[in-house]
Amino acid sequence: MPSITKSHGVHGWISAALIGLAIMVMAALAIQGFSSQHLIEHRYWADLLESVSAEHEAKVREGRSAALPNEGIIRAWFVDSAGGATPLPEYLAGLPAGLYSSEGGYGGFATLMDGLLGAFGQARHRFGTFVEPPGLRGDESFHARIVDLPQGRLVTTIDIGELENQQNRDSRYTAVWAGLLLLFIGGVIAWLHVNLVRPVRDLADRMRAIDPRDTGARMPTTYKREEIQVIAHATNAHLERVERFIERERSLLDQASHEFRTPIAVIAGAVDVLRQIPLPDASRPALGRIEHAVHELSETMVALLYLAREAEPGSEPADVSVLHELLPSLMHDHQHLVQGKSAQLKIGTLESTHVAVPEAMVRIAASNLIRNAIENTDAGCIELTLREGVIVVTDSGCGFDPVEAARRYRDSLRQSAPVRGQGLGLFLIGRICDHYGWTLSIESAAKEGTRVLLDVTASVIPLQKGSGSAMDSIFPD
Repeated sequence: MPSITKSHGVHGWISAALIGLAIMVMAALAIQGFSSQHLIEHRYWADLLESVSAEHEAKVREGRSAALPNEGIIRAWFVDSAGGATPLPEYLAGLPAGLYSSEGGYGGFATLMDGLLGAFGQARHRFGTFVEPPGLRGDESFHARIVDLPQGRLVTTIDIGELENQQNRDSRYTAVWAGLLLLFIGGVIAWLHVNLVRPVRDLADRMRAIDPRDTGARMPTTYKREEIQVIAHATNAHLERVERFIERERSLLDQASHEFRTPIAVIAGAVDVLRQIPLPDASRPALGRIEHAVHELSETMVALLYLAREAEPGSEPADVSVLHELLPSLMHDHQHLVQGKSAQLKIGTLESTHVAVPEAMVRIAASNLIRNAIENTDAGCIELTLREGVIVVTDSGCGFDPVEAARRYRDSLRQSAPVRGQGLGLFLIGRICDHYGWTLSIESAAKEGTRVLLDVTASVIPLQKGSGSAMDSIFPD
């Protein structure tokens, strides 16, 4: 089964798009949060403090320091040089002149913004840098400006606590929205998996589980989603067409087997009658070839009908073929094909081998290999050997291109019927190999001959220790 790359599926692409969207939205929310922080640290506060402090400074110079506001958002304190008592907050006492802030970020976050905004950098250089005063309590939120005057020191503050609280609330709302967005995207991905990926995989698993022999098998059409139902209905329609096609093929095979068996039986009976009639010696070889052709045609018909049943190996009767006895008889049956040639048939080493395969299957496969070797050899030797469950047919013919032969062999196996004009030989060998798990390999070189190896070890019956033959291992007492 070919592998499937999940990242190329619709579910994978949609999930990737949603995750990318979530990343973009999260980045936008984060930028918005940092931008709101910049509002608290904006240079506007330095301008405002400078303006308000200038007004308070004018009051102090006029001797109206008692008129400075000590309640509300903007507050001011004047500390005279004599060091009189003052309600100045402790964290502002003793600080030198300058700009101070509880945020302490005007020199941190604003520094980053200065690099992005040149004008802001110039304004910062103009108005100075806010510094966080030491010993500051965590519940204080303010901006402050301290100015030294001849009469004393002027401290002006702006309370930004409410603004910072609003910013914190907005940040929490942003975090909540980000969490809801992640939950929504996760839910969409899970919904796609449940309603798209899982039904499709279930449909595919049910398709793979269908037994080819069960022609009445159908896919369920009770899926909730209309798209999956459409696929299931289309699959069932295809299965119905396949079922009708198989029924027509089976009917054709049954009729063909009946129609072919009758004339084959008539020809075989006529040959038997002719053998009982005195005939000239010159007609005996022709009569033998007719009898041999009838026998081969009968075996071919049996093989075709046998393979068309598509029965599983192991569910068939335990037919046993004795290869080391069958192969010599096959070589003798093909002896007439080398008449008129300078080639000869030779039987090499034949090891004792039994296979759990009907003799007709072995006869068809081996006969085709022998016949092909004879057709491609005009002079020399055609040798047949059997070693370790491998039938080897070696000829000294002209050879051929093994790459092209392998390509044609693979093409023939992919087709449901033999290629017109190439005969049934290669087609039948391929089907028999597929049916029993055999392998066929060809070694050839131009002008050096061909060596064909048919490995039937998948069907070899191992001899049990102490048993007299392979038959005893199949049919024990």
